[in-house]
Amino acid sequence: MRRFVRCSSPGQPVRHAVRGDSDVVRWAHRPSRNVSVDQGVAHVAWYDSRNDPAYSTARPIGNDASGHATPALDVYAAISFDGGASFAGRARLTSRTHFPNWEQFSNRAVPLNGDYLWVTPIGSFAYAVWTDYRNVVPGTDPRDTTNDGNDVKQCRTLTSTGWTGDQCPHDGGIDQNIYGDLAP
Repeated sequence: MRRFVRCSSPGQPVRHAVRGDSDVVRWAHRPSRNVSVDQGVAHVAWYDSRNDPAYSTARPIGNDASGHATPALDVYAAISFDGGASFAGRARLTSRTHFPNWEQFSNRAVPLNGDYLWVTPIGSFAYAVWTDYRNVVPGTDPRDTTNDGNDVKQCRTLTSTGWTGDQCPHDGGIDQNIYGDLAP
């Protein structure tokens, strides 16, 4: 369970924390969340791995016991009408659990979901956006012999001086897209 701190008197010590979600929440590798308040109504959205079929506290999200990757990350949201004392309307915003471990960075060798998450409120109305990987084109990395399922489409050639860089970077291997939906 995660707690959020609310402060009704800026500059004064915070006296207590409140629950943000009473459900069992397994946070992603970066406990990213966004809280926005307008007209006294608080909206919160977060990356959540409760739908990770291979979840274990001993492994990174999205990794099964054999080291292979699985879809494991969603975005959830909730709303508070009482300044954060309680939250209601908890809802899954993503329509598809996405795969957070695509190796898209550092020459297609490192995964990074990051914390790209935002909620924009107008009173009790809110819209949330997040980085989503549902459009990534999987592939193989000829330099990687582990076959862990994290590789993205890339085009490389082995030359006398080593592997070339990715020759097809715009063919879907790095397609992180921004998705959004109405939030509670």
